[in-house]
Amino acid sequence: MDTAIGCDMKTSLFSKILYATDLSETAKQAARYALSLAHEYGAELTVVNVIPDLVEEMSAGMGYDLVSHFGHDKLNSFYEEGLEETKKALIKRIHNVCQEAGNELHNCTVEQNVVVKVGHPVEQIVEMAKEGGYDLVVLGTHGHTMLDDLLLGSVARGVVKKCPMPVLTVRLKE
Repeated sequence: MDTAIGCDMKTSLFSKILYATDLSETAKQAARYALSLAHEYGAELTVVNVIPDLVEEMSAGMGYDLVSHFGHDKLNSFYEEGLEETKKALIKRIHNVCQEAGNELHNCTVEQNVVVKVGHPVEQIVEMAKEGGYDLVVLGTHGHTMLDDLLLGSVARGVVKKCPMPVLTVRLKE
């Protein structure tokens, strides 16, 4: 005897999707998947871009603690000035990328909330996914640089390893 099990997948799988982007070509490919899934499931879509903390990056690169030399307040005031303008420019660019991807999907219009964070990409993405109660994380497998390619997408690998919810990784079409 065959038994059919009814399931409305559109309402049960995804209600909140987090799409992480570094605006690389692979990330732009991932945008199409994130938008398509959000559209198909009527899900809320949040886009996150993580900027590295430049003070930490420079300190690590030089092997010297800049904060102890210049002081936390002085470095923060210098850093904050440019950070707000950078965030505004990134948000605008992300909206444009999402609009282009939506147009490629035959006018798939999904409103997205764009967030720009500062810190380590894996830590920030996983923290946001957990705290925001997202059902799915979408991101590309490789970033901007040749080093990213050699590391086989270290951010994607880290997110897959540490994230408690499903992660969709998207490869760039060859």
